[in-house]
Amino acid sequence: MGILTEYFAATPERARAAAETGPSDELEPLRCKFVDPAVLGGALWEVVRHGRLGSPRNALYASAERVDTNDEFGPYLVRLKPDFVRELAALPDERLLPVATEWRTAEEWMGEPEVELIAELVVELRRVARAASGDGLDAYCWMCL
Repeated sequence: MGILTEYFAATPERARAAAETGPSDELEPLRCKFVDPAVLGGALWEVVRHGRLGSPRNALYASAERVDTNDEFGPYLVRLKPDFVRELAALPDERLLPVATEWRTAEEWMGEPEVELIAELVVELRRVARAASGDGLDAYCWMCL
């Protein structure tokens, strides 16, 4: 068991339609486990912004607001902070491996992930962020236990 997280870009209307069951394949979601937007998303943002972990995370939580109407047991749908999405979308290729290498040191990971897997995850998260740069689109994370 774990936390399933699905990151995707959509209009607010399409995102709300996915609140109960998650995004459809049509939205090209990134499906992964345990990569919550608050803690690990905040750690990624810290690395993207500062190049390392360890600086004060002053409100560097990637999740902006919960947009579903489900109860406290979920599933949950959160919109990601536009600043996080913008900075992640602008991440150049030459910084992908250094960002992944540093992000994998976050203590919140389950075990010690391989840098190659984390690098692929950063590439896919950047893909979602870039897709969210379209007119009327935002980036979201759907989470289910």
